[in-house]
Amino acid sequence: MRAFIETPKWSVVKYKAEGGRLVREFVSPLPNLFNYGFIEGTKAPDGMEEDAIVLGPTLMAGARVEAKRAAVVLFTDAGVRDNKTVLSVDGKIGRADLLAIYAFFIVYSAYKTLRHLLVERRLKACVFGGIVRNI
Repeated sequence: MRAFIETPKWSVVKYKAEGGRLVREFVSPLPNLFNYGFIEGTKAPDGMEEDAIVLGPTLMAGARVEAKRAAVVLFTDAGVRDNKTVLSVDGKIGRADLLAIYAFFIVYSAYKTLRHLLVERRLKACVFGGIVRNI
């Protein structure tokens, strides 16, 4: 699978690809513990490309990387299924990566729910449903 990196590992700024360039979407309350982007040529239920978490060293925003599916993060954003595919070069996911993903998404789901409430003035729950390995 070919992933496009929007947000590098350790970045607190969440970027989104729009019209061939990266634009700032929002600032996260915690740094990304992994590279984040999307799988090119896919379509998720939210109408965007399928989100991807790319494990390994920090990659530059705008980088493209070939990797294998290692797991899926079950996530619902404002009532819409928005799962994230976890990719790694060898298709494996280690214990430290699992713990980092759990920690990140527990905090991130609470942050996104609060952000919807404060910005849009409506409660739109964001829910982390766990990780399914070896897909």
